[in-house]
Amino acid sequence: MTDMPSERDLEDVARSREARLQTIINDLVREGGRSQPEVVQALTAAIESDGLGTRPEPWLDAVADEIAQGNAYVVSSHAAQVTDVPHPSTETPSETID
Repeated sequence: MTDMPSERDLEDVARSREARLQTIINDLVREGGRSQPEVVQALTAAIESDGLGTRPEPWLDAVADEIAQGNAYVVSSHAAQVTDVPHPSTETPSETID
């Protein structure tokens, strides 16, 4: 009889995958100097090389757009907490909406 993974085990695996994906994104942001299409290629290759499977093309395009502009796409709050996400190079105003 095979033991089924617990919900906690599955959550740990998902968080680990998120952190690995965030690290890939962070590294690409720090490398900089690539066009959006070049980032798509590098991102796809790194994700596949790390065994994280494939991502939908719209997701890859959106993340690559941010990376090409020097901004890290944040995968999840957990991934941001456990990795060193670079500060964005694009200034965004901070405002309170009443």
